[in-house]
Amino acid sequence: MALNRQEVEELLNKEEIAYIATTRPDGRPHVMPIWFIYREEKIYFETDETTAKFKNIQHNNRVMIVFGGKSTYIVEGSVKWCKENELPFPIRKMYWDKYGEAMDDSYINEKTLLFELIPEKEQSWHYAPNWD
Repeated sequence: MALNRQEVEELLNKEEIAYIATTRPDGRPHVMPIWFIYREEKIYFETDETTAKFKNIQHNNRVMIVFGGKSTYIVEGSVKWCKENELPFPIRKMYWDKYGEAMDDSYINEKTLLFELIPEKEQSWHYAPNWD
């Protein structure tokens, strides 16, 4: 059974790690864990321009992101680059609040880019709810 909107919101507010799938220029898939921020029904993530993930997005900005486990939410869409200083909220503080001691500003430099997911297709479900 699909998650309702409230369950999706709860999942996105609770989860710390998501998995992003991008496509390499030769067509092979590339999947990596990411940190993300969910705010006002939008999903944001960062990556460094030296990563395979960024190079794949530069070649093809279509991605799929998976959130959760037993309750799963999958979003397919495209991503757009954002500038931190153009966002109407303090995303850096939100990363610090969410990831605490694991966060380190040395991860963020002139090669770090911020992306917003533009959803085009969603799927969700409760996977084996009787496991609890």
